[in-house]
Amino acid sequence: MCTYSISVDDTILERVKPVLPDDKAVEAWMQSQVDILLLQLAETLSHQSKAQVSLSSRLRGIAQAPRDFDYKQELANRIEV
Repeated sequence: MCTYSISVDDTILERVKPVLPDDKAVEAWMQSQVDILLLQLAETLSHQSKAQVSLSSRLRGIAQAPRDFDYKQELANRIEV
C-alpha cells in the first residue's frame, strides 16, 4: 500500500470533531473517501479508454471506405431515415 502526506486545515478539522473525534476516526474516514475517489477516477478512465477504442475503430472504417465514397451524402441519407 502507498502512503502519502496531506495537509488539512485545523479549523476545518475542528468543525468535524463531533463525528470524527480522534485521529484514528479521521484517518479511517479519509482513507475511505480517497478509496472511493480513486475507484471513481479509475472507472471514468476505463470508460474513456473504451470510448477511444470505439472511435478508433470507426475511424479505421472511414479510412477503408472506397475512394469515391461520398461522406456528406451518406450522412444526409442517415438523417433522412
